[in-house]
Amino acid sequence: MSRRTDDYERSARLINSAADYGETPGSDVEFASLVVNALLEQGNREERGQYPPDGHSYPDNRR
Repeated sequence: MSRRTDDYERSARLINSAADYGETPGSDVEFASLVVNALLEQGNREERGQYPPDGHSYPDNRR
């Protein structure tokens, strides 16, 4: 599996886990929302070619 595919799958698992956590009684919904929204924003920036920022070498799209 490529690093890129592994990164996407890991991000999807984190989003799902944070969403599931946010639906658990007594959870910190604000924290869960922050995690989900941050990961979704990263994905949006990747699609627009704005992530990773200059000087940031991971994820390396060549692998």
